[in-house]
Amino acid sequence: MTQVEQSEHALSKELTDFVESLNGEDSTMGALVDTVGDRGFGLLLLILALPAALPIPAPGYATPFGLMMIGLGWQLAMGRETPWFPENVRKRTLSFKGISFSVRNGKWPLKAVEVLVRPRLSGLARNRTFLRLVAVTIMLMAASMSIPLPLTNTAPSFVIFILAAGILEEDGLLLIFGMLLAPIAIGIAGLALYTAITLGPEAVEETVKPMVKGWLGLS
Repeated sequence: MTQVEQSEHALSKELTDFVESLNGEDSTMGALVDTVGDRGFGLLLLILALPAALPIPAPGYATPFGLMMIGLGWQLAMGRETPWFPENVRKRTLSFKGISFSVRNGKWPLKAVEVLVRPRLSGLARNRTFLRLVAVTIMLMAASMSIPLPLTNTAPSFVIFILAAGILEEDGLLLIFGMLLAPIAIGIAGLALYTAITLGPEAVEETVKPMVKGWLGLS
């Protein structure tokens, strides 16, 4: 593939084109599913994971999108070729403001993925057994995203973002990387959930969040 072709198929361009196609109007889940077409699971998961994967996430997206991605993970595990949602989910409104916010502020992770992602170990990326394992991981990460607590959505949604990019471009190496990140994300989410249950939700903000930031060198 030439550099021009790579640019034309860049993830950031695909998402920017989608936002521009809305012409400032709200969209629906059904319209989004229909738009991604044969890019199916990969691009749809990428779009749904992006809002919560940002360091400053768009509010209100993690739980409903997490539930949708559990459904997508199940379908992927069952071997469906294209995503499907019931009519009541297809009618769910996606605000233009929220979608635009996510794509605009998601340029740095998109650019990072564009540098790294390319077809590698494509046989592994197409292997049904491995894809089922990826799908189960997506479901676990999405379930964590759905918990309304700090530290339970950003890291898991970033893992889904990485796995979605790997599915989209049949990049087996990126899929392996995402699978290696998953235990770290679920460990952080599990620690937050345990702390919330034993000490109360406020303890997550006061103790666990600063501790995790220190581990990551963000304090």
